[in-house]
Amino acid sequence: MSHSNLLAVPPVVVAGPARHLTVQPFPYAVTAVELSLVAPFRRPNERLLTVLRDVSRILHAQGISFEVIAVPAGPVDGDVSGLERLAYTRVVRSEDQQDKGAAMEVGFAMATGAWVCFLDAEGDDEVDAYELAESFHRAREGDA
Repeated sequence: MSHSNLLAVPPVVVAGPARHLTVQPFPYAVTAVELSLVAPFRRPNERLLTVLRDVSRILHAQGISFEVIAVPAGPVDGDVSGLERLAYTRVVRSEDQQDKGAAMEVGFAMATGAWVCFLDAEGDDEVDAYELAESFHRAREGDA
């Protein structure tokens, strides 16, 4: 699946680099998570923070181990400290991040999840956290 497909039809969940690793529940050392969410951004504003909090809350409530990889898609307009304080979230910076496509490549390369999802939290469409979780469940069940 190409990156253009991921941009066109979110939420899309695809197999990640750690799909065949065993994810152990807390408190054991977790070497991988079930789902990596790659979230390119330019403006780390309240809308982005709200979307990431909602998605994190829903995934956590469903017992899904996950990580959020927030990747700047070019020059950042604002302070990223709010993102850095979000649970399960890490902000990845790279000199190569000139646009959303480059940010997605960096995010996908950093993903440790068995499954990877592109999250367009700054797009025009609303992000439905329940739909995202359902897409993940369908992908996981289809792989069984």
